[in-house]
Amino acid sequence: MATNYAQVLGIQNKWAPILFAVIYFLLMLWYLLQAARKHGWIYPFLAFFSLLRVISFSLRAAIASNHHNDAFSRSMAIAYSVLYNVGYFSILFSAYRLLHDRRWMAKINNAREKGRSSAPYRVMGGFHKGRLMELLLLLCVILGAVGVAFTLGAKVGRVNLGNRLTDASTYLFLAATVIVVLGSFLLIHLERSLRTSIATQTPIGTTTQHLILLLISALLLLRILFYASTVHQRANGQPTPTQQIKQTAIGNEHLWYPLAALAELLVVLLFLAPGLIPLRAALLRHRRNAPHANEKGTGPTGAGYAAGDTAATGGLGAVDHGMGAV
Repeated sequence: MATNYAQVLGIQNKWAPILFAVIYFLLMLWYLLQAARKHGWIYPFLAFFSLLRVISFSLRAAIASNHHNDAFSRSMAIAYSVLYNVGYFSILFSAYRLLHDRRWMAKINNAREKGRSSAPYRVMGGFHKGRLMELLLLLCVILGAVGVAFTLGAKVGRVNLGNRLTDASTYLFLAATVIVVLGSFLLIHLERSLRTSIATQTPIGTTTQHLILLLISALLLLRILFYASTVHQRANGQPTPTQQIKQTAIGNEHLWYPLAALAELLVVLLFLAPGLIPLRAALLRHRRNAPHANEKGTGPTGAGYAAGDTAATGGLGAVDHGMGAV
């Protein structure tokens, strides 16, 4: 008996994914332009995320139109689910990288002040060392990809294992999102404390930027909480009382579009806010104005900072990180 993968995934509307694909295509072009002009890390990841969403929503529209072809739909369903999973990795890593670069700017301002690094700075710096977030997100993607391949594959005996791997991937993504949320609060506290203690012509985190950071964190948390709260229901195939066609909550497009698809789109749009992403020129200017930031053996702004910077940037030198920051 042929499997209708459009019904399994809850894909019915083919026009909504086309609309999302067009919007993400325009965003991809914009972020590619910004990446070419500013040579940063965050813009390429946002462009990569937009590209993945263009492909994902295109596949979603194709699945809705070709649900009668079992073999064709299975391959596209697996590709769609894997790419959508990888896409969340990209947007979550972009948010994490934003916190990293803004923390770097706060570090330079703190060095200019010649004060001791604050507790929020030390907490964030400790997590940035060792690339823990990168490893965690990579594990999420691997588990999710293997889980989807097993769940939607032709071998029935691997379905239960695939469901468990998918569950693990979702919960690890939830943990990573919580880390980003907590990091946002720590960064806001750090920037506000520096803003009140340093007289500078360049604003150190405006109230509007802090509100946008909180909105980004809240939307990412909303998206992953929706998946985490429905992952068991999706795996077990339990019907929801909110609809009459016996689909799971994650397959209900009336819930999925506002709580997952729209939430991600709003996050990408919020990254367009002026001044939110530190520019390369601003970072280099701050470094020139903080001559003691990289000196060794000069107390809290010397060797401790230099070692922390090297670890946080994965061994990149001062100039290299300046070129990579946005």
